Amino acid sequence: MFSNRFGGPVTMVADAAEVLADQGVEGTIYATDLGKAPWAKDWRAVLPEELPANADVLDYELFPVKAPHRLLYSPGLAKRLDEVVKDYDLVHIHSLWLHPQYAAQHAARAAGVPYVVSLHGALDPYLRQRGKLRKAVTSKLWQDGMLENAKVIHVTTAAEQELTNDIAPAVPRVIVPNGTWVDRLAPADADGARFRAEFMDGFDGPLALFLGRINFKKGLEVLIDSFKHVVAATPEARLAIVGPDDEGLLPELELRVAALGLDDRITFTGALYDPHRTDALAAADVWCLSSHSENFGIAVIEAMAAGCATVISPAVNLADEVMAAGAGVVADLEPEKFGRAISELFADPARRAEIASAGERFARTFDWPAVGPQLIKMYEQAARK
Repeated sequence: MFSNRFGGPVTMVADAAEVLADQGVEGTIYATDLGKAPWAKDWRAVLPEELPANADVLDYELFPVKAPHRLLYSPGLAKRLDEVVKDYDLVHIHSLWLHPQYAAQHAARAAGVPYVVSLHGALDPYLRQRGKLRKAVTSKLWQDGMLENAKVIHVTTAAEQELTNDIAPAVPRVIVPNGTWVDRLAPADADGARFRAEFMDGFDGPLALFLGRINFKKGLEVLIDSFKHVVAATPEARLAIVGPDDEGLLPELELRVAALGLDDRITFTGALYDPHRTDALAAADVWCLSSHSENFGIAVIEAMAAGCATVISPAVNLADEVMAAGAGVVADLEPEKFGRAISELFADPARRAEIASAGERFARTFDWPAVGPQLIKMYEQAARK
């Protein structure tokens, strides 16, 4: 899958490929052309506007998906990998459970080419509970072998390493964070007023923003419930929820909003891409992520880079680092406590500005020119084993 609709992993792959090319590492991205989640009923190919923003500078090949779509079954991709993997020094496999990962490890092992696996949070204990039968079968058939034969397992935080130490324990972990292009997140033409005019009916008061996939793990039910407490403290406040709904969760969330009497306070915009996306970040006074599970939280770093004060849950694996740097507020996943964190930032512009400034400094430690060499070092370690 090579669509912005799928969030952090796709962003990481595209941006890493660009910075690695800048630093002399040649590579090609091989992926399926699916434009919506494989479990979506209205699956289709990716649209041009959904491709990563830097797709025009990348070398990539996309392949169609056939039934069973839930597994992203792509015989064309598998055939192409069997043809070309022998020409590479290393294969980097992203995520788990699906046919493209099987095809990549099969081609690499057949050709004797070492490979690295990035988990992208897929083995978080919270996520292991979903689809347990399918995952158990997948693990038994091939995934356990894929992980046990990897030269390196890539994790993005110490927390992710700790949460996955029980899987393929003999394989070394290497921690390399996700990166972001810091200077691209606050472009000179980003206009918060434009977002407010187009999507918020010109609203000019305190605005909270969620920007990401409408997904079960994002805890949007907590965020919506918390906003009742925000409005009690800040009656004029509003919340924009920006992102695609490929799981069919939107009707249930809209009913939740209506039941709380927040129809005039919470707006769902659907998926937005640049420049609307950067406009949304420029418009926000507070950016929120109430996830039940978040492997890294690249969206958090992007929000910080764009100058937003952030409120996140402890389940974001970067939470300890964020708290230590004073770069954001970490709030418990209880609606009253999460809502209080948001309303307190609305009420204190000086503290909000201080946190936003610390967040920008924190985000710069994840700028891709700094993260790229860490990826190269990991590849060198894997290739020489």
